[in-house]
Amino acid sequence: MKKYILIFLVIVMVLSLAACSSFDKKPSETDEKPGTDVIVEPSPKTDEKEAALYFANKKYVETGDEKLEKLISEKRIVKYGDISLEEAVVRELMKGPESSELATEIPSSAKLISVELADGTAFVNFAQEGLYGGSLQETFTISQIVNSLMELGSIKRVQFMIDGKKAETLMGHIYTMGAFEEKVEFFTD
Repeated sequence: MKKYILIFLVIVMVLSLAACSSFDKKPSETDEKPGTDVIVEPSPKTDEKEAALYFANKKYVETGDEKLEKLISEKRIVKYGDISLEEAVVRELMKGPESSELATEIPSSAKLISVELADGTAFVNFAQEGLYGGSLQETFTISQIVNSLMELGSIKRVQFMIDGKKAETLMGHIYTMGAFEEKVEFFTD
């Protein structure tokens, strides 16, 4: 009988110690308390950097005068933080220039999925839906993006993607299976 009482007392003591140790645990800063919401900072951290964004010269687009510059850079403070600087640059290009003498030739219907970085390559991923235009528009779209990203200094190559895969062209005119490894001076068919 004494044996059973001793075993019973040992079991009660072990269970008591186990229960006490779980109550003594102090919640860490990352532990969520039941019934409380996670507090999110109302204004997320953002960084900013001055970048040279390349846009189409409106006079060239309207006249086709080969004596005119085709691409002109516009300095702009680009804010980023919840997305990469590179993605923020492409999104700023899509918004268009601040100068009335410049234009973006990236189709307004284009949908940017993401800009991912790996080993100095920027993978610019567009949705197929809404990505259409003529050869001049495609040339400007590629030139604007490649030149603006290369200007950042951290990008060595720009690879265009459609729905997450390499595609022969963005809009049916310019070969995009290979990565662009230098700024695009401007090219035509």
